[in-house]
Amino acid sequence: MINKKDWKTKKYYHGPSGAHRRAVYKAMGYTTDDLSRPLIAIVNTWGEVCPGHYHLDHLTRTVRDGIWKAGGTPLEFAAISQCPTASLGEPMMRYDLPTRDLLAFDIEAIIEQQIFDGMVILVSCDKVVPGALLAAARLDLPCLILPGGCMEVGSCEGEQVSLSDLDEVIFGALPMGKADLKKIELLEDAVCPSPGACPIMGTANTMQCLAEAVGLTLPFAATARAVSAERLRLGKASGEAIVRMVRRGETARSILGAKNLENMLRVCMALGGSTNGILHILALARELGLAREMNIEKVDRFSRTTPCISDVRPVGKYFLPDLHEDGGVPAIMAELKPFLNLQARGAGGRSVGDWVKLGRESLKRGRRTVRALDDPLLAHGGIAVLKGNLAPISSLARMLNNTIPSHRGPARCFNSQEEAVAALKKGKVKGGEVIVVRYAGPRGAPGMPDIYALLATVVGMGLEGKLAVVTDGRFSGFARGLGVCQVSPEAAVGGPLALVKNGDILSISLPDRSLNAEIPAQEWKTRAAAWQPPKMKNAPGILGLFAVNAEQAHQGARLVAHPAPWKKI
Repeated sequence: MINKKDWKTKKYYHGPSGAHRRAVYKAMGYTTDDLSRPLIAIVNTWGEVCPGHYHLDHLTRTVRDGIWKAGGTPLEFAAISQCPTASLGEPMMRYDLPTRDLLAFDIEAIIEQQIFDGMVILVSCDKVVPGALLAAARLDLPCLILPGGCMEVGSCEGEQVSLSDLDEVIFGALPMGKADLKKIELLEDAVCPSPGACPIMGTANTMQCLAEAVGLTLPFAATARAVSAERLRLGKASGEAIVRMVRRGETARSILGAKNLENMLRVCMALGGSTNGILHILALARELGLAREMNIEKVDRFSRTTPCISDVRPVGKYFLPDLHEDGGVPAIMAELKPFLNLQARGAGGRSVGDWVKLGRESLKRGRRTVRALDDPLLAHGGIAVLKGNLAPISSLARMLNNTIPSHRGPARCFNSQEEAVAALKKGKVKGGEVIVVRYAGPRGAPGMPDIYALLATVVGMGLEGKLAVVTDGRFSGFARGLGVCQVSPEAAVGGPLALVKNGDILSISLPDRSLNAEIPAQEWKTRAAAWQPPKMKNAPGILGLFAVNAEQAHQGARLVAHPAPWKKI
């Protein structure tokens, strides 16, 4: 039995004044002894709408076992989760990013109302992991994130495949009548062979790795396979660890300090992770009140000084299970040791130095996916901040999965992804052009949709290396090809992207980290004076809230009550 201490629920559930609360829980079979222990929430984002979360219902049982074993009482509740696959390229994709904020609100509301001492949040996919991180920061209880892990790698006709391979066929070759229908059928049955997050360094696995890098998971929790005995043992260990954290008063904010966020960003750059990872790091920093310590300027600085050492798809050649076998996040951190703050705290009383020690032992056994610092994939980070007259604050581009590092060409402007994809499929976009998709930002869409379907269409049609894409929306971690996203400020608040016209010459340079339009200064002023905000799109519910309350991309695109005002540029 755990030693009695003034944990949070003691004053609410102990003694005569707690009888009402105890009575409600006794209706569900809990006893007086159960309710005298620390009450630990298990936030279960299980669902049948995406494979990343399908196995979590079983995983929660092991967490419960661990909590009981350590002397706590587990109380499970369900929270939302989703996968944007069903809405790729469709207007419904606008709901994808808002899911992050909805989940944070969901967790916040239940935890605050029901009163808990700590929580374990089970999450896997793109917006669900960052939603859990925002909730952990906001609530500041003892908290552990338990990632769901990655799925197995698919195999089709002797080749390793993942969902992105099918996407590029569906969005590109199929509409042109060039797709092998039998191959599509084979891929459909092969690319998702088990539950878990897709086994490449897309946004889901980027965020699982970053949750570990920031210190809110147990070691190796980010990369262990979703369906494995190791994952089940991590569940039990997480249940035991959260009770110990309650006893020590070890809360989320006691872990999530400025140095942890810096380590998180270093690891993101070393992984060549999804550009969405930067959006979520910035949102977490603002949630923690650490915007001065972690901002887009620091992202730019760390990008220039952090080598990219992870040889994992889509920027490398291996898959997530290979990274795990090489030591996972601890191995990455061990190689990154000179760049990390080793005293930064991690969950369970550990420090980053403990992760490094574990990773060093793994690297001694050999490596495939973790490159040495003196032999990196890139001497700089896998994500770059581009600036210029089209992005006076910032924009982002992945550095490794581009067939061309620079591009200069005439603009072809569209006010939605759907319009751009339709024009591309009809042959209305020419090689050499720069496709501009604007009004896709946090407020303009509203909801800042993923523009992956457009890049997948470019690749699938064989146009990779011949076209570039610029948008104030987001790109999936699956995306390949030269694309610049998260242009800030967005077009909907008068950002320069709103002023571009068809035929304007745009230039993108990844080596120079620049994004510019070759438009005379006086012409810029004339267009800016004439620009009017577009009529607001039909935006019910949370989309309507994003239209007026979302922060800009360089701030993390959070939904906040009082966003900073934006002036016409």
